[in-house]
Amino acid sequence: MNLLVWGFEWRLALSNRRTLALRVVAPLSIVTVIATGEVPATAGAAVYATLFAVFGLWCVALPLVRDGERGIVRRVVRGGISPGSYLIQRTAAAASIALTQLLPAVLLVAVVLRASPFEIMTALGALAVSLWIAGLIGVLAAALSRSASEAGLLGGVALVLLLHMSGVFQTPTLDGFGAMLEAVAPFTTLHEAFLTMATGGAVLGGGAEVAWATVMPLVVWALATDLTGSLER
Repeated sequence: MNLLVWGFEWRLALSNRRTLALRVVAPLSIVTVIATGEVPATAGAAVYATLFAVFGLWCVALPLVRDGERGIVRRVVRGGISPGSYLIQRTAAAASIALTQLLPAVLLVAVVLRASPFEIMTALGALAVSLWIAGLIGVLAAALSRSASEAGLLGGVALVLLLHMSGVFQTPTLDGFGAMLEAVAPFTTLHEAFLTMATGGAVLGGGAEVAWATVMPLVVWALATDLTGSLER
């Protein structure tokens, strides 16, 4: 698999300086308000996990819908790039670009909470994998939608449900059904990585996150022809 699409997405992102700046400043502004305010640690971690996951989804879903409407997806696929390679490269590029854009926000949280280097690296690792998963969900949302706003709404609802499963909005009892869901949910590690910066303790859920990050691209690749066909319509 060549990296033609990956390189194109990065060059496009770097050439549009206004959009690049906005995607750095917007999440940084929100994080600044939360990190420097009187917000409890649990609420702050929930905001960070939700903001970053939604950011990762929208960075894939919304441009993909627009490119489908403009016929770009059709031209790329007919030009020789396989549907699976196209979707995976776009998602990987978008996730890496989003990670770069969110880096100042993550470092701000780390500085305010006086996080250790290990906690910072854990948070960045969890964020990178979570952006990859959120982006793949964004591909599915884009293919099932008929407009950018519909993709954002559909993907946002799916993410909120997965974040709820991940224990972002509540702490499930240790022996309850919620704890079982949290153990297999995709964003548990992302949430706990930022919660640990403030409260200490171990970061759980890494195995589930890796499983989602492995299975989701296989699903997208298997359905790639149908997904790109839906985007072309």
